[in-house]
Parts: sequence; C-alpha cells; structure tokens
Amino acid sequence: MTYLSFREYVMGAAKIGIGLGVVSILARWVTGNTIFGSPEALVKYGIFGGIGFALMGAFALSAFGFLGRRVRREFSEGMTIGDYMRGKLHPFGYWLMIIILLITTVEGMFVQGMAGGVLLNILFGLPIPLGLLCFFIFCVLFAGIGGIRSIHRFAIVQIVITFAAAILIPVYFFVGKGVEHVYNGLRLYHPYLLVLNNYEGLFFIITGLLIGFGQVFVDQASWQRLYMMEEKKVVPTFLLSGLIFATVPLSFSSLIIIVIFTGGFDDIYSLLFDLVRKIDTMFLLILFVLCSFGAIMSAFGAGLHSMISLMVNNVYQLFRPYATERQKIRLSYTLAIAIGALSFCLTLYFQPTLLDLLFFFGIIYASLFLPVIVIVLTKGKAHNFILISAVIGLAAGYGSRVFVDNMKAIWIASSSTALTLLAYLCVTWLWKHYFRSPERTE
Repeated sequence: MTYLSFREYVMGAAKIGIGLGVVSILARWVTGNTIFGSPEALVKYGIFGGIGFALMGAFALSAFGFLGRRVRREFSEGMTIGDYMRGKLHPFGYWLMIIILLITTVEGMFVQGMAGGVLLNILFGLPIPLGLLCFFIFCVLFAGIGGIRSIHRFAIVQIVITFAAAILIPVYFFVGKGVEHVYNGLRLYHPYLLVLNNYEGLFFIITGLLIGFGQVFVDQASWQRLYMMEEKKVVPTFLLSGLIFATVPLSFSSLIIIVIFTGGFDDIYSLLFDLVRKIDTMFLLILFVLCSFGAIMSAFGAGLHSMISLMVNNVYQLFRPYATERQKIRLSYTLAIAIGALSFCLTLYFQPTLLDLLFFFGIIYASLFLPVIVIVLTKGKAHNFILISAVIGLAAGYGSRVFVDNMKAIWIASSSTALTLLAYLCVTWLWKHYFRSPERTE
C-alpha cells in the first residue's frame, strides 16, 4: 500500500468522525485479553470477574475522552503521545517516558501473540510455535506494511463480526439450554461463582479500574486516534466507545457459563477447547473463530503500528531531522519486521496466563496513571520528578510481590506513586506561595 508521506501512514488522509472513531477505538480495545481474559477472571473471581473487565474498559475510555480534549486544546497538531510529551517534559523525563511506552507496547503485543498461538492450537491443533509464526507474519503484513488505511478497513469488518458473535452465540445457547437449567447447573457444580459477598471479586473490580485507567491513559494507539479526530468529537467518541465496550466482556464471560454449568474443568484452556466443541452450528463456529482472530489481530496490529509511529517520529527523527518521507516509510516497514520477530521470540519463550500478565504489567499501569494526569494538567513544562515518582511506584510494586499477592502489589505501587507525587506537589506549593513570596523575601 503506497503512502505519499509518513504522516499519512500514521494518521490517514483525513480526520475521522464519531462513527469510524468508535469503530477504531473498539477494534483497539476488544482484544484477545477481553475475549479470553474475562472468562478466566469469571472462573477465578465469580460474577465479579466479568463485571470487572467490563467496568475497567468502560470507565477508562470515557475518562480518557475528557483528558484527551484538554490534550487537543493544548497541542492539536501532534500524531503520537511522544509529540505531546516532548513539549511537556524536559529531556530526561521525555526519554524516560519513551522507554516506558516502548515496554508497555511490547507487553500489549506479547499478550495478543500468546492468545493467537493458543487459539490456533485449540482450533486447528497447530503446534504453538507454528501458530505464532503464522500469526505474526500476517499481522506484520496487515498493520506494519499496510498502515492506518489497512487497520481502519479491517476494524470495520472486525467490529461487525465481534458483535454478531457476542449477541448470536449466547442467545443460541441460552435459548437452547434454557436459562433456568443453566442457573441450576451453576448452583450445583460452581456455587462460588454466584456468591455476592465475594470480597476478593470486589477487590478485583477496584484493582481492575486502576489498571484500566493506566492502560488507556498511556496507550499509544488511543493517543493516535485522539489526534485523528476533530476536537469537538473527542469526548462523545470516547464516551460512546466506553459504553459499547462494556457489553463485550460480559457477553464472552457468559459463553464460559455455557461450558461449566454441566460439570468441572481442568484449566482455562480446557474450557476454551470445550467451548469450541459445544458450538455445534457451523455458522456460529466460523463466527466465533473470525471474531477471536479478528480481535487479536486488530489489537496486535494497532500496537505494532503505534510503536512504529513512536519510534520513527519521536526517536529516529530526533537523530535524523532531515530524513525524507521515503526514508521514514522504509524504516517503518523494517521496524515492522523487526518488532514482529521480537514479539515472536518473547511469546515463544514465555507462556504465562493472560490474567497473570494483566497483574504483572498492571503494576506499570497503576504507577503511570496519576503521573500522566499531573503532566497533562501542569501548565508549561512538567518537572522530571513527576515521572520519577512512577519509577518509585514501580520499584515498590515489584519489590512487594515477594511478600504480598499480585493485586496488593498493584495497590502498593499506586499508593507509593501517589504519596510521592503528593509530597512533591506540597513542597512545590509551599516553595511557590511561602518561601518565595514577596513578604518573605523582604
């Protein structure tokens, strides 16, 4: 696909409206983690697991719309989150943010790659290494080489298929099996899923909100879509995206109920295998397969494309300011292949569960949530210490994992960042209003 400029490769040729904006955002956030992670959370935390996944995305996307409106008013001509941060941070803070953003993007692609490999193994019996290789090759061609036009065209088809699957498959099973029959089966075999005073499940919801805000607020693909829209359409687009997104985790969580109401299970992967076997209608099976692959590839593609955009526009261009458009686009294609190969190697070597990954990297997101807000709300350049507070939170969170569970470690990370930020803001306020006041000077 030929692009005349690097900006066109990143942003497209024209601004997008609310309709395409919502589709593009949903295609980014209806991911393999949404489809396979929410059922895993349901099994582990009961009904609050699926609810937690729904709320974390809905509230985070809605809130990002209001933050994004301020970003657009302050800096309207950017393409990436790096463009904005370059204007708001000093050099040390800027490069620290770039490093953190690259780490979080690799994590996002790692999650999608793992989900893709597992899905190919379940559906077609392909060895996971071969499935991963096929998955990454396709994603590099479709997103890394195809650019934003290819991503948007694929997003429209993917969202139609996703919501068709999210509506038709649960309705087919619940009507066929009977809602009362399913409910009685859950009460008999898995009554813990229906417990309402499940405090661990409630804690998961609160922790999920914290992770969700961090994920969305530092997501490079979401910032790119923010700059693709007209300013007045930013808030309604993200609000609508959040409301629609909330329905997806709930729908796919209900699919697992269809499997477990008849007895026990070994692990989450055996549940997915049983789900595929229980979809006895060819049309619905094809719909589920297309939906799952579409969500995974769309999310990976958005992450890959946004990472390429950041590296070329906010790293390479600083060292090669006179690079031609042709050179930047050629580098984009090279990076697509290199990042795809790196993601393949990481996914092949590490194989944790999706929920484990959510908690592990949740420490990063929980530590970044407040600093990003403070940076956006700060007038002029933000002090480097604002980002250093996130690093302090990261150190506290990962250090505490030796002594506490994953969710408590996330809160330790967030609390450490918040207390450090609060101390910094208090000292700054006292210095400005007391120690440097005219009366004090006299």
